[in-house]
Amino acid sequence: MSEHLYLHIPFCLKKCRYCDFYSETDLSRVDEYASALIREIQLRSETRDSWGRAPVKTIYFGGGTPSVLPLSSLETVMETLHQYCRLSDDAEITLEANPGTLDQEYLTGLSSLGINRLSIGVQSFDDERLALLGRIHSGDEAGRAIKWARAAGFENIGLDLIYGLPGETRLDWEKQMDAALAFCPEHLSCYMLTLEPGTPLYHRYEKGLFTPMAGEAQVDLFTFTSEYLVAGGYDHYEISNFAHGKENQSRHNCAYWEMLPYTGFGPSAHSYWIQGERGRADHHIRFWNLADLDAYTRSLAEGHLPVDSREILTPSQQMLERIMVGLRTGKGLDIDAFDILSKSSFQMDYRELVLGLEKEKLGQITEDGKGFILTRAGWARLDNIIERFARDLPLKFS
Repeated sequence: MSEHLYLHIPFCLKKCRYCDFYSETDLSRVDEYASALIREIQLRSETRDSWGRAPVKTIYFGGGTPSVLPLSSLETVMETLHQYCRLSDDAEITLEANPGTLDQEYLTGLSSLGINRLSIGVQSFDDERLALLGRIHSGDEAGRAIKWARAAGFENIGLDLIYGLPGETRLDWEKQMDAALAFCPEHLSCYMLTLEPGTPLYHRYEKGLFTPMAGEAQVDLFTFTSEYLVAGGYDHYEISNFAHGKENQSRHNCAYWEMLPYTGFGPSAHSYWIQGERGRADHHIRFWNLADLDAYTRSLAEGHLPVDSREILTPSQQMLERIMVGLRTGKGLDIDAFDILSKSSFQMDYRELVLGLEKEKLGQITEDGKGFILTRAGWARLDNIIERFARDLPLKFS
């Protein structure tokens, strides 16, 4: 199946105003969901596409808010995973957590279950900003949660921060980064606030009650963020992610960006598999689960996997995705892998575009000639650059 597992925990105490991920607020259904999740793990292990012999390298509990799950439920899920797959001795096991759901006892329990990496959704240490985002915790509560996590023995802590709020200045954002750096986190994820259709914040925008930050101001803050954290000893290894040392990069997320197979469990979870058939080329398959808790639990109760839909990626889709995820990272696009996939030459096919990006100081071929990477200025304009590649792709590989 894959060496990387994602488990979606679809519960939150309250929906944040900016979030469009699938979640529910009825916590009375947690036990029902946990039973269904265990059944999904069991059913997948019984298919011909089961995990196989390779040990699982990463497990990621995302959401939603995984830290609303009782320790007893998490323990049962972990026991089930150990029963149906073999974990690598150094497996990275991450759990996303909201500071407003944590206490010392819970964090100590997480550590005892084998969770060895925390991704804490701080978002901000400023109470006014937290209120605007619809978060349930305060800045002080975020600080206490981080201290409790250290006391519980966690040595790999990532903090999520959001910037680019209306009117936010460099100085405002610098204070937030400094507040985070005071806790010496091993990892920082710094996300520019985006307006997602269907979210409460987007509805406020449609009514004229919310004015997003202008594009050039966002570019300025992005560049400042990268320069500031790199100067502070962090490696800017992906457009939104910073690690204090390569060993602290998110191994699970790196698997996504390297287009390695992964398996998702839970409502709305996506999976990406590569399947080979005798005498035929590999099939790159993406499928996703039903994004509805009722439908998800009902399907499993009837003995069926809760798959909503699936697609086999065409070579052109695979090439575009390699460009999209490769250019997000500090490693850049792997030219050799792209050439094998395209049965052509990246540097020849995209010569004019690459030369143009180099002239604009937005990207460059690496010194060894094996990769194409974006500069900070290129990262700040990533969407536009991907569009430029996408426009050429159908013409070259139709």
